[in-house]
Amino acid sequence: MPSAGEDTLRLDLCSSCQAVWFDAREFETVPVSPPPPTEPHLPVEVAEQLAVMQIKREAQARAEADAVRGSGPAEGWKWVAGILGLPVEFAEPERRTRPWMTWGGAGLLMVVFLATLPHLEQVVQAWGFVPQLWDRHWGLTLLTSFFLHGGVFHLLSNLYFFVIFGDNVEDHLGPLCFVLLLLGAEVFGSLTHAALDPRGDIPTIGASGGISGILGYYAATFPRARVGFFWFFPFFRWIHLPAWVMLLLFSLLQLLGAWIQMYGGGGVSYAAHLGGLAVGVAVALSVRWLKSQPSEFA
Repeated sequence: MPSAGEDTLRLDLCSSCQAVWFDAREFETVPVSPPPPTEPHLPVEVAEQLAVMQIKREAQARAEADAVRGSGPAEGWKWVAGILGLPVEFAEPERRTRPWMTWGGAGLLMVVFLATLPHLEQVVQAWGFVPQLWDRHWGLTLLTSFFLHGGVFHLLSNLYFFVIFGDNVEDHLGPLCFVLLLLGAEVFGSLTHAALDPRGDIPTIGASGGISGILGYYAATFPRARVGFFWFFPFFRWIHLPAWVMLLLFSLLQLLGAWIQMYGGGGVSYAAHLGGLAVGVAVALSVRWLKSQPSEFA
């Protein structure tokens, strides 16, 4: 027992068995350790959001690991796209919003195609972009040609690129700026075609100029996003490339095609692709630069 005025508790210890015992009312004087601190309680909504973010991070990490190993996608439709020669997203950038403008634009392209299909040749002659007649219909053919397509494959291939890569671009830019990027790339692509293609009396149609702008913006904004291609020869396997490598290869192919086009060859406007691509990359770099600048209202 501690004597009066003492703060130290003296216990009896058996030297042979090392047992400790307390005298009467001595146990009550043993100080009690405070309970360990508990983690702050999170609201249910916050806890759910944190759990969803963790799941998305783990899924993206698995996708990136699969891309490094060269394995195939888990979704069956991506295998179909890859076998058809189309690129497939593996490590897709995270989206925060639903791409209503992308989906609506794709639906509008399909509706216009079905509406013009019975009289496609006449519609193309009337509303396709003809460089020598660029100012007809008050210059509207620079835009109306975007909605016209020469066949089912032409439409579906453009829709694929538009939907697969447009949703991330719309999420990053917002719906209004996304539409402005699309229109700007389409118009500049058509003007590039008019400047480089010597066949000025042939109408051009299709959304590929604007979609090339989307591809350029996507690759410049998400350069480390993984894009896969199914390779047939000399082996059957998936090839995974960062988006910036895809942009480089795509640009080289368009340069080669535009060189052929300048001499009157080919039936695809690679020049329009180059023009749209340049707009997309320029807008992406401008947006990145603007976001890096300090705001005077911060």
